[in-house]
Amino acid sequence: MKRSEQKTEPQTSFDLHLHSNCSDGFDAPARVVEQAAECGVTLLALTDHDSVSGVREAMQAGDRLGLRVLPAIEMDTEWPHELHILGLDIDIFEPGLVLALEQARTRRGIRNNEIAERLKSAGYDIFPFLTGGTEVATRLNIAIALVAGGFAESTRDAFVRFLRKGCPGYFAVERFTPEEVISLIRGAGGIPVWAHPMHGHPEIHALTDQLKSFGLMGLEAYHPSMSEGEADVLVSIARQKKLLVTCGSDYHGANRPGVLPGQTWRVHPALCECRAALEARPTRTLPTRESGKTN
Repeated sequence: MKRSEQKTEPQTSFDLHLHSNCSDGFDAPARVVEQAAECGVTLLALTDHDSVSGVREAMQAGDRLGLRVLPAIEMDTEWPHELHILGLDIDIFEPGLVLALEQARTRRGIRNNEIAERLKSAGYDIFPFLTGGTEVATRLNIAIALVAGGFAESTRDAFVRFLRKGCPGYFAVERFTPEEVISLIRGAGGIPVWAHPMHGHPEIHALTDQLKSFGLMGLEAYHPSMSEGEADVLVSIARQKKLLVTCGSDYHGANRPGVLPGQTWRVHPALCECRAALEARPTRTLPTRESGKTN
């Protein structure tokens, strides 16, 4: 690669999948943006689980550092297995989305309290070690609490022994369907993208067709959990079905060590097209005073 090309690469890198401590990440939203800037990322999306409460802080940090931060989210759905949809460049004050996020927050709080109570009844009291509050915690937060309490050796061990189906901390929660979430994201003016599609979904072609019929607009082809071969397959599917190709680090800071913002980006025509499509959209601004509650 020519030296001039090496200089250009950090300026064009982007990352459309990062988490803050407003869901299961470790860093505050502003720190996530700072970390991304330090890694050469110039366009990013803060995608906390079922929450947009960190978007304002992240966008303000982006303005300060000269990065474009897209208001975004990652929403959990059931199909019948867990399936995640990213919502990129959304209007976080769209009434339908605000109502749905309040419902998701309530459901999450009920689930997390039930899991914590079940674990406590089984002799594993995680309440003293659970940070961030039960209404925003994910199962990763619960796994981290199990490790902090000395009940599990690692988060992986916590999931295997405590949180999977049939384990003492398993509890099924009601979730929105992919069709409902895609409709919510489109209704909020956003771009719905299937996050890490290879996670337990063997019928990728058929499921992509079905999700596209609901309004899906993109596939996250580049993710730390996927091999180059899997990424190539997803890019091919996206090309065939005229979907955007995105990349995301799924950054969680210290809660998922070894992952850095921007690490899945590379020079690829499909990603260049994705960035061009995002940059062609008008930059969203937030009102000075919030007119509604954001979760």
